Amino acid sequence: MPRNHPGEVEHFAFFSMHLGGRFQSAGLRVQFHYNQVPGIHFKVEPPAEYAEAILNGLQNGLACDFPEFPLTASVWINEVIVHDVASSEAAFYRAGLLVIRQALALVEIAESGSLLSVQR
Repeated sequence: MPRNHPGEVEHFAFFSMHLGGRFQSAGLRVQFHYNQVPGIHFKVEPPAEYAEAILNGLQNGLACDFPEFPLTASVWINEVIVHDVASSEAAFYRAGLLVIRQALALVEIAESGSLLSVQR
């Protein structure tokens, strides 16, 4: 599979970071598709204050790791995990980057021919 395509997979990313007296956190579940309308789409509505950060994180992640992906396929955001206190725009931006980086990691494993095995 060429590096510009992560395959038809679903990824879940949860980001949480301790910031002294509080946390910053956000979570996203996304699916990658090749037989649907190209672009990034919300299946669930995120809180309005986080939508732009989610899109920016996903777009920047795709531009860096899969530069041709937005032209040929789609990303569907199926779940948005919000914490009433700890969620923020910065956390959702990072969760968007993280979910794309997870997809890249799986592509790199597949391209290397590596198989995960249990050592005894």
